[in-house]
Amino acid sequence: MSSFKKLLVGAVAAGALFGMSQAGAADMSKTLIVGHSSLPAGLGNPFLDTSHSGGFVFRTAYHLYTTSDKNGPIPELLTSWTVNDADKTKWTFKLRDGVKFHNGNDFTAEDVAQVINWLASPDGIAKAASITRNTRNVASARVIDDHTVEISTKKPDPLLPSTLGVIKVLDWQHLQDVTFEGLGKNPNGTGPYKTVSWTNDGVVVERNDQGWQVGKMDRIEFRFLPELPARVQAFESDQVDLAFQLVADNKAKIEASKGRLQVNPGTAITILHFFSNRPGVPVADVRVRQALNHGINMQQFVDVVMQGTTNVTGQPGTPSINGYFEDIKPYPYDPAKARALLAEAGYGNGLKIIGESVTAQGDWKDIVQFVGDELKKIGVDFEVRAITLPDLIGRVRDTSKFEDATVFSFNYGSEPTMDIMRSINGLHSCNSPMKWTCFPDLQPTIDAANQEFDPAKRRVLLKKIAQTYHDQAASMFLFDSVDLDAVKSYVKDYKPVNRLINWKDVTLDGKRG
Repeated sequence: MSSFKKLLVGAVAAGALFGMSQAGAADMSKTLIVGHSSLPAGLGNPFLDTSHSGGFVFRTAYHLYTTSDKNGPIPELLTSWTVNDADKTKWTFKLRDGVKFHNGNDFTAEDVAQVINWLASPDGIAKAASITRNTRNVASARVIDDHTVEISTKKPDPLLPSTLGVIKVLDWQHLQDVTFEGLGKNPNGTGPYKTVSWTNDGVVVERNDQGWQVGKMDRIEFRFLPELPARVQAFESDQVDLAFQLVADNKAKIEASKGRLQVNPGTAITILHFFSNRPGVPVADVRVRQALNHGINMQQFVDVVMQGTTNVTGQPGTPSINGYFEDIKPYPYDPAKARALLAEAGYGNGLKIIGESVTAQGDWKDIVQFVGDELKKIGVDFEVRAITLPDLIGRVRDTSKFEDATVFSFNYGSEPTMDIMRSINGLHSCNSPMKWTCFPDLQPTIDAANQEFDPAKRRVLLKKIAQTYHDQAASMFLFDSVDLDAVKSYVKDYKPVNRLINWKDVTLDGKRG
């Protein structure tokens, strides 16, 4: 069967699954249909999600405690906060009043305190690792009144209000009733849409008319289309109104189908990262790392393959986060300097490096092919082994599985804090359990930045950190990540910010039923 026929069969099956024919109730002119590459593996349980793109779906049904941009935290269901001047490990947070969960329960400080205390417990740490790896500095919480909670940290943490943005707001009583294991099939949030059905094949939500925020469409349907060609075909044949995670080459087809390829700035830096903290490996030498950066004409890749949709970078932060500095420039393409640095490091007669990449995801196949071709010009044989995303996650958790590979596809991510230190602390410094990047001389500056509450003073520390990661060529710096979505012309006000989709504002204007 052709892929297009499979797509049609899948769409029919999805229609039956989602109950679109139930009494003919769904008005398709007010229903947004989304083609998605990766639905959350834990169904409607947001504490089991391990993917950035899972948040695209959860954002319909769940609110966050806070959101953030490069200027700091922004209130969502936590509306204000203060840190104790005498003891900077204690914070007082105020909650938004009048918010109800989809089941009618009130959102109160009890929900916040119980969830946070559970996340700090051995059971929470074990079951909700995707959350607790971000909240490991949170010690406890206690209720002050129905709309006030005190949260304590293990050590002073100026980013706590932003860090709490990793938590989707849960109804504690509902969690006890359905159990953590049962939450996936029984989601219950406060979002502008509430769940109709949630399976591994698709998700349907409908407007939450009783919510603090109310959506402007009747329904949103997410259809699981993991293959890029299937998402493009579904868009061309008007089976979906919005398709996530496309590539620049899709632009002509999307525009021919009465749509636009919308570029949404990402929150991460796309990199090939060095496992440099291994004695004796070539990439342990800063001169080799610098040479590899100088030897890649990444601007050409961005201009040709990505059609100018993003920018080349030379630092671990994007322009949309705190910790980005405009005067830290990308490494200039200079193959002569690259060869000289390699010779200085003792590799004048050539060098072989083993890398691993999830080449089936996004542009990675094109990226590693381009990088390999470029490095050949400076005498470097870059052999890349294709691995799966679960493989990569396994290597991150157990670095011995990298074996002889010393370069791997990764990123510097900044969600939820929108701050450079989120990724550096969690993955790319001596603070990380993996320690593939560790600059001991920089550690006092990292420690100081993690406890500095004055924004101006902290900014000085972040500049030193970002500059060091550039100068030390901690990675093969490639480009700022972007999300490319196919959007029909009648889909209005679709404006994701920092990978958070504004589902409450999106409307349909002129879609045929």
